[in-house]
Amino acid sequence: MNKKLVVNVVSLVLLMLGALGSGYAQSESFAACNNRLIAGNYGFTIQGNKLGGQGPIGPQVGVAMTEFDGKGGLTQIDTVTVGGEVVADFTHTPATGTYTVNSDCTGTFTINFTDGRPPVAANFVVVESGLEIDTVVISAGGSQGIIATGSVGKRRSCKH
Repeated sequence: MNKKLVVNVVSLVLLMLGALGSGYAQSESFAACNNRLIAGNYGFTIQGNKLGGQGPIGPQVGVAMTEFDGKGGLTQIDTVTVGGEVVADFTHTPATGTYTVNSDCTGTFTINFTDGRPPVAANFVVVESGLEIDTVVISAGGSQGIIATGSVGKRRSCKH
């Protein structure tokens, strides 16, 4: 009976040591959360509602291609519809903006559009070691409650 207890305790200790070791190894493989982590192009799917402001109001959907430069700057081209009406398409001059990735992989960005739409501020989280960015708009034109949208962006990888 004592031999069985010793075997069980030793097994438990080995299991715990193995779990601690694998946790440490995983943390070593995660990329550091900073602006460089998301350098590159991301395709975003945008969904939500435009609740007020100028132009049409209603369900908002769209797609965007955003390039993060790794230094806190971004450019974006997009196509967006609100209530079934196209309010932006890929023919406008790309928008520009700034972003910050915090050490906990949360962040913020601001997009300044060139086609008359108000600037948009969003909060985001970086997941999958930078392969995905999940966002939520927090203000448009400096006001909250105008746009209730979120988006998921996937890193675009070019395979030649």
